[in-house]
Amino acid sequence: MALKRYCLVIEVKEEFIGQYCDIHKNPWPEILDAIKDAGVKDMLIWNYKNLSIVYYECDDINRVYEELGKLEITKKWNATVTPWFKESPALDGSGNVQTCEKIFDLNQQLKGKLQPY
Repeated sequence: MALKRYCLVIEVKEEFIGQYCDIHKNPWPEILDAIKDAGVKDMLIWNYKNLSIVYYECDDINRVYEELGKLEITKKWNATVTPWFKESPALDGSGNVQTCEKIFDLNQQLKGKLQPY
């Protein structure tokens, strides 16, 4: 099975943008290991103004967060960062992660069909 690619956007409260960027530039080693162990093959995060743009490559983003949601390190991480969000997404496995709809993929469309991931 090919890996799926997901993107989500999180709006960060303006007064916490610096802290949010800093913690992601210098993440806790335990959270890095947890993300990898949960099945994430690649993950990138960009900051644009007060938006966090998060890209994942994994088999199933909801399964990733189900696994992460069981871990104490994830609970500690989420307790730190989620107060910085204007609206907190379900990042603890308690519900489906709301991702962006892919509407263009150069390579897929050159082959004739846009796939959802």
